[in-house]
Amino acid sequence: MTWLWSVLLVVGVALLGYTAVRVLAGGLADGSGGADLRTSSGGPRARQVLDERYAAGELSTQEYEERRAVLARGEDGS
Repeated sequence: MTWLWSVLLVVGVALLGYTAVRVLAGGLADGSGGADLRTSSGGPRARQVLDERYAAGELSTQEYEERRAVLARGEDGS
């Protein structure tokens, strides 16, 4: 019976570690699997995040337009 608790503990620690890695990579919240938003094509997810940040008031109109132009050109701004 003690071995059962040991197995459950190991499985629990493994799941906790897996979840921590996924959360730190940003993969659970948005379903992207931790994918980088800075794609060479300025993909739809990057534009969606930009639109959301603008709508939330995190970006000025000037910043929004500049970043939108960068995505349209396919550059990552770095």
